[in-house]
Amino acid sequence: MRVAMHATPIFALLVAALLAQASAFTPSLLAAPSHARHQGRIATKISSAVPGLRFSQVAQLRMASGPAPEKVEATTALGNLLKECKEWGLVRWVTVNPSGSVLETTADMSVGQSTFSVPGKGQYLTLASPDKLFECHINVDKAKTVAFSQDPAKVGGHTLHVMRVKDEAGAIMMSIMLQYDPAKGPGNYFEGAEAAFKAVMDKYGPEHTLCQ
Repeated sequence: MRVAMHATPIFALLVAALLAQASAFTPSLLAAPSHARHQGRIATKISSAVPGLRFSQVAQLRMASGPAPEKVEATTALGNLLKECKEWGLVRWVTVNPSGSVLETTADMSVGQSTFSVPGKGQYLTLASPDKLFECHINVDKAKTVAFSQDPAKVGGHTLHVMRVKDEAGAIMMSIMLQYDPAKGPGNYFEGAEAAFKAVMDKYGPEHTLCQ
C-alpha cells in the first residue's frame, strides 16, 4: 500500500529525522563534492523508507531546510592576475594528470570567477563560462608562481604564447595558451591577442611569485 505524504504523523517524524541527519553538516562542507554524494544517499534512504515518495519530493523537502552558501567573488592573487589577461580572448586550457591523461579545452579568458573553500584542502578559484560548459577549479593555496613564455612549437615551429601556473615545487598545475584562429591555422592568432599577452608578460616578467 502506498503511503500518502499527509497520511500519518509517523511519516513526518521519519522525514524530519533523516533531514536532521543531512543538516548536521556545516555550510563549509556544502562546497565539497563528497557532500553531494551524501545528500544523494540521504534522499535514497528517505525514498526507500517511505513507499510512494518520489525522489523529486525528497529533493524539495531537503531544499526547504536551507539554501547552500553562494560562492563569493574572487579576490585571490591568481584571480586578479587572470583578470588582467582578459584581452587575450580565446585561449586553450591544458592540464596533465600524472596518471596518464591530458585535458585540453578552449574558453575566453574573460570567464567568470568565484572562490570557495574545502576543509582540509584549502581555497579554490573557480573559472567558469556563463553557460557553465567550461568550468575549472584551481587550488590557490598551492599555486605559488606564474611563468610566461613565447617558444617555438615542437611541430610546425610557430610561436606558442603560454602562461603556466605552478606549485611550490615548480610542477605545472595549469597551462593557458593563446588559441590560434581555426580558420587560419596554427600560428595565426586573433587580432590583438599576441600584443595583449606580451603586455602582461612584460609587466610581470618570465616568472612571477603570487602573494596570497
